[in-house]
Amino acid sequence: MSKLFPLLLAAAVIASACSANESAPGIPQAAPVTNVQQSIATAPSAQAGATTAPQAVIDAVRRLAPSVKIEAVDKTPLPNIYQVVARGQVVYVSADGRYMFQGDAFDLKTGAALSDARMDQLRRDALAQVPPDRMIRFAPAHPKYTVTVFTDVDCPYCRAFHAHIDDYNKVGIAVNYLFWPRTGLDTPSYYKAISVWCAADRKRAFTAAKAGIDPRPARCDNPVKHDFELGLELGVDGTPAIIASNGALMNSYATPEQLLRWLGEKPGPKDGEAPLVQ
Repeated sequence: MSKLFPLLLAAAVIASACSANESAPGIPQAAPVTNVQQSIATAPSAQAGATTAPQAVIDAVRRLAPSVKIEAVDKTPLPNIYQVVARGQVVYVSADGRYMFQGDAFDLKTGAALSDARMDQLRRDALAQVPPDRMIRFAPAHPKYTVTVFTDVDCPYCRAFHAHIDDYNKVGIAVNYLFWPRTGLDTPSYYKAISVWCAADRKRAFTAAKAGIDPRPARCDNPVKHDFELGLELGVDGTPAIIASNGALMNSYATPEQLLRWLGEKPGPKDGEAPLVQ
């Protein structure tokens, strides 16, 4: 059972696109984009929570990680098996609390992962609570799609993404940025993100930082710590982490054409909206 501890307790995240030890700048090759499987018809309600689960399920998770935040507990189509979302990760626990397994379960009839619908809903609901003025937005006049991108100031993949921000906008994609310093809180990247946010012209400072120009040190009320912790809760483990309007997550870089194709498969509630913050 000790192997489950990194899943539930890790606060330092290993990035899948930009890792903490990655320092070489440059434009990386685009990661392959795969289709997100359709949600299963039996997906649980977004309002389900820990109080609906057998206490034995809650106790099993608490024994492993007493202080971890349990975000959702749902009954699955599998007999006597519950799905638990904690710290942006998914585990499955038997109703009697004796057995736990990590990874995902799939409906072989539909090809859907049982966690997809729940995680998409959690991300969609959480991002809906983030005020527009607590993001940095780059958008065309009439976007076809809106994505939220957790980004790191120093990540080469993130810099590659932002180097083509005009191209994303030209194909109709609006980008709402949130900060996710992959090296964690109280690190140089974290303080650079704060300085960007606190700059007199934060969009210009943001673009300059993505070009390798460090921002002038500054401090003010800022959302960086909130963004970082939110990303952990939503399953972000690398940058850039791109979240579609319907909550689907792509934890990798994608070209404008790849991203446009991916978004076309999953229309969401914010698609087609005019920009809120410029």
